Amino acid sequence: MLVALASAKGAPGATTTARVLASIWPSECVLVDADPAGGDTALLSRTPAHEPLDPERGLLSLAVAARRGAEQAPLGPHLQMTEGGLGVLAGVTRPEQVAGMGPAWATIGEILVEQPGAVVADLGRLAAGSPVTPIVTAADVLLFVVRPQVESYAHLRERLAWTDWLASNGGGPPTGVLIVADAKDRRAAPELESLLAHSGLTTPVIGTVAWDERAAAVVGGRLDRGIDRSLLVRSVRQLVEPIRSLASMRTSVRTGRA
Repeated sequence: MLVALASAKGAPGATTTARVLASIWPSECVLVDADPAGGDTALLSRTPAHEPLDPERGLLSLAVAARRGAEQAPLGPHLQMTEGGLGVLAGVTRPEQVAGMGPAWATIGEILVEQPGAVVADLGRLAAGSPVTPIVTAADVLLFVVRPQVESYAHLRERLAWTDWLASNGGGPPTGVLIVADAKDRRAAPELESLLAHSGLTTPVIGTVAWDERAAAVVGGRLDRGIDRSLLVRSVRQLVEPIRSLASMRTSVRTGRA
């Protein structure tokens, strides 16, 4: 199953959510840094030997291999193992590196969706015309991560109108929204769902990611302590089944993945 996460504006916590989701997924899972603006995964992650990841081995090397076709470009050789045992596909470090990838994006989408187990892909800020659109169209589910702010909601509505158009034309997956908010906030999700419905959008708000600054710092590589029982991790664990349920609505029947 290919789970794509994106933001509509700014940095609402999509990268942190993607990293945690991939880490706690209940079956084999890999994390893909597909942010075309330049992701942070290679900078924040470390190998089991506490060495930095190789930025040249990942999305860039996969794009080169993808020119020979999906069957000639298995994902395995481009993954790097990180502390804790999570396989990671490191992203680009500079936006200009994306320019040379061109048609490879479509093949990369094919490769990711055929990967055994699950793939969680961080797409960064997503808008119509983004080079990662082929990954969106290949995904089993697309999740927008948003903060409960008026300006964030305005940009979210624009993106959802675009993804609704993609889905209605057979080129997009079912889409959901995750709100990053205080764990005690019980109003943000229903209020956003009501706002979207008022705008003629039926996209479900499938859950809340608890805003936990200290745990997020650990995920970002800035602190060294266990976070398994943190509000952040516990809230993301509760999202797995809703995400699977939403992905099951994908009209294309796909088998062999968890």
